[in-house]
Amino acid sequence: MDRLSVSAIVISYNGARFIADCLTTLKADLAGHPHEIIVVDNHSTDGAIEHIAQHHPDVILIRNDINLGFARAVNQGIKAAQHEYLWILNQDIRIRSGCLAALLACAAKLDRPGVIGPRYVGFDGRPQCPCRRFPRYHHLLFELTGLAYLFPRSRLFNGWKMGEFDHAVSAPVDQPMGAAMLVSRSAIADVGPMDESFGIFFNDVDFCRRLQEAGYGNYYCVDGVIEHYVGGSVSRRKARMVWLSHIAMFRYLKKWERRRQANGLVRMLCAPLPYIAGFFLILAAIPRSIYHYYRASI
Repeated sequence: MDRLSVSAIVISYNGARFIADCLTTLKADLAGHPHEIIVVDNHSTDGAIEHIAQHHPDVILIRNDINLGFARAVNQGIKAAQHEYLWILNQDIRIRSGCLAALLACAAKLDRPGVIGPRYVGFDGRPQCPCRRFPRYHHLLFELTGLAYLFPRSRLFNGWKMGEFDHAVSAPVDQPMGAAMLVSRSAIADVGPMDESFGIFFNDVDFCRRLQEAGYGNYYCVDGVIEHYVGGSVSRRKARMVWLSHIAMFRYLKKWERRRQANGLVRMLCAPLPYIAGFFLILAAIPRSIYHYYRASI
């Protein structure tokens, strides 16, 4: 188990304040495993590239002339990777010792491992809730009406964010958070890489969904731990990110909920649902984006 080879793929964009800790802790945790580290940089302008080139010359650095988005950058890393397992990582993380070994041990217990995700804590040590169910229309309804926030531990009202889930126990889940995803090369070869139409949001949800549909098991591994700065990769562009996340959710629902519907009359009657959902997602995005825009300008 300890000799399984790993390609770590870090997606970088203006993350100079994070990349040093990310790469230092990553290298420490990869020690003992045959490995390579690939950083795909989406045209950073804050000195992140220069730091990597100067302090981590052993890292394979792919420099993009423009920001290609998260999904396309991940696919560049997948194409360049050489090893058995791929560890797809955000830049705004610090990896605690033993994380990779724990994830590989969890993967070994599964007949067909899909995405294996770790336990998350914030930089302040507070636990995060990284697991999700695949979203459906009723989840969106409960989010937009506020019922998910009024009843945060309810499986009915907060089922998408798994409010009732015990994050102190390893378990199969629909979707671990996309900030640190361990997946085998063979699984990716089976279902294909990231769907680039999703850009920065919901690409991980779609990827986990395709794996599950193909018979792979996605898994939350409590013994592997990373520290994650929530929103660190997008916090400076929060207002725009609200719009992109809502658009991505519309695309996800349009793609996957239609496949759940039977042919014939039911399918015809349900055909408008993605567009109704999209309308309400746009309405919800307006006040959220205005709030974050003015908050950033203060």
